[in-house]
Amino acid sequence: MDVDVLLTFVLTSLLLTISPGPDIIYVISQSISKGVKSAITTSLGLTSGLLVHTFLVTIGLSLIISQNEYVFNFIRLLGVLYFSYLIILVFISRNKKKELDINNKSSNDFYRGLIMNLLNPKVSLFFIAFFPGFLFHNDLSNEIQFLILGGIFWLQATLVFLLVSLLSFKLNSFSKRQSLISNNIYLFEIGVYIFIIYWIVS
Repeated sequence: MDVDVLLTFVLTSLLLTISPGPDIIYVISQSISKGVKSAITTSLGLTSGLLVHTFLVTIGLSLIISQNEYVFNFIRLLGVLYFSYLIILVFISRNKKKELDINNKSSNDFYRGLIMNLLNPKVSLFFIAFFPGFLFHNDLSNEIQFLILGGIFWLQATLVFLLVSLLSFKLNSFSKRQSLISNNIYLFEIGVYIFIIYWIVS
């Protein structure tokens, strides 16, 4: 077993996770707009999607999807439609002091994060391109090593997202004391969704 390869994988994964991207920006937006509990639940949903992508890469399904333009574009279309729906939902409820029931349930925050991750085919493409470069054992099958690498990626991503959720809590508390910010926080959330749509289609 090549420990240096695993350590390099952990460091690289950590740098990729903390780099500005749609997932981490979405977690921050959830913490600002709904609080730390929502951000943590969303984080768990997002990183749970990584486990699904790992499984798909391991069984080779992601490679099939990436090579089929129609399936790939269909998944991207679903992602665009889903986040367009969320934009409409946020806009409709922008002036309501009590958010819609769908936003109040922790389970919905989890599933929203999970769906967000699963409807982004770029994650699977990333894993397909990323994992083979970090095979670390001559005696283990590629499938087993992919599962191990996916587990490591999931663990560090979960820890990073939970930390970001907690750190964003202070910013969330500050924003609620500023009427201008709190009254227009929906614009920030809509902006995040637009950024995610752009990232999916680009």
